[in-house]
Amino acid sequence: MKKQEFVTKRISKLREKMQQENIQAVIIEKPENVMYFSNFNPVINSHSAFIVMRVDGEPCLLVHSIRYAHALEEGNIPNIKLYGKWGDNIPLADTPEEAIKIILGDINGKIGMELDYVNVTRYREMGKKIQPEIIVSISELVDMMKIIKDEYEIGCIRKSAALVDLGVQTAIEYLKKGYSEAEASTEGQYAMRKLWHSKYRNHEVCGFGTSEGGMIDSLHVWCLSNEHIAYGCDCPRHYYPREGDLVLPMAWAKTDGYHAENERTIIVGSLDTFKQNAYDSMLKARESIFKILKPGVMFKDLYNAAAKVYTDYGFEKILPGRVGHGVGCSAHEFPSLVPNNKLLLQPGMVITVEPGLMDKNWGGVRHSDTVLITENGFEVLTKLENGLIKIKINS
Repeated sequence: MKKQEFVTKRISKLREKMQQENIQAVIIEKPENVMYFSNFNPVINSHSAFIVMRVDGEPCLLVHSIRYAHALEEGNIPNIKLYGKWGDNIPLADTPEEAIKIILGDINGKIGMELDYVNVTRYREMGKKIQPEIIVSISELVDMMKIIKDEYEIGCIRKSAALVDLGVQTAIEYLKKGYSEAEASTEGQYAMRKLWHSKYRNHEVCGFGTSEGGMIDSLHVWCLSNEHIAYGCDCPRHYYPREGDLVLPMAWAKTDGYHAENERTIIVGSLDTFKQNAYDSMLKARESIFKILKPGVMFKDLYNAAAKVYTDYGFEKILPGRVGHGVGCSAHEFPSLVPNNKLLLQPGMVITVEPGLMDKNWGGVRHSDTVLITENGFEVLTKLENGLIKIKINS
């Protein structure tokens, strides 16, 4: 099936949801969601792109005139409209709000917008322009649509998984050679880029930019040691790991808009008793999740299984807030593996399994794998060794 056909199916499902909720029109602006419904990523969002659709009409991809050539080539929605002036392109209007009003016309009922994303100015302006009966949030509706990945999405995530595997593996190899966190991260990132050149060169690795910056390259590797691990995400430093350290190389990648991640905590030499106990508990917590990981299990049960292990090991005071999260167009996508999440696992979901401990006094331990839920269980998409990983530094 061509990727445009997957977009068509997603649009059809969105229309069904609109009919069920009696929503007359939707305005979608979040870049990840625009990508989901069009396969178009503008990379930089200084001028927002939109999916605009009446329940009884065809979807429209609305972009600023400067994005027209890009949208025409990569967007899988035939109906592309423009706003704003750029070159000889002819826009519907100067502003997106005015263009959306032209596209939708009069709406007497409900309009759906992503109220967890859209800014207040846009929300108020759309209310003035269109004057619907009410504006309702479709954020949860879209999140629930995206929770089950189709064949195309899973294929993209598999490519990203191969990239992050290599990124972390390479970082570990260079840490063994005596490289610093920053140096090992650079080598890991370079290895990912070379794999992209050789195997995935026709697949875009851009991320989703903000209103003030773009993300041309989503191939990221970073590495943190000891207390620095408690930061979670941060720039690697020119710290040279030594005997007794915990070091955490991590990698993220997007292929054609879809994310995967890999994280591996490594032991340098030998650990003290406390850190070794933490590391062992992390491996046991992961094992407890994988034992019950299959369709029909609640997300909260995964959390509780890991939390029980950590409590049994004496770490009940620093339990993680979650032990994994959804993966897709976002690095951290809905839903999270948290104690109050009663959603059931279903085939086609892609999540991370990463029960971890973090503490500012000693650091942290965490392996993260990207995992596909299958009809009968699961498939780990990241293939790198995920047990006890110990290295010696070659000085």
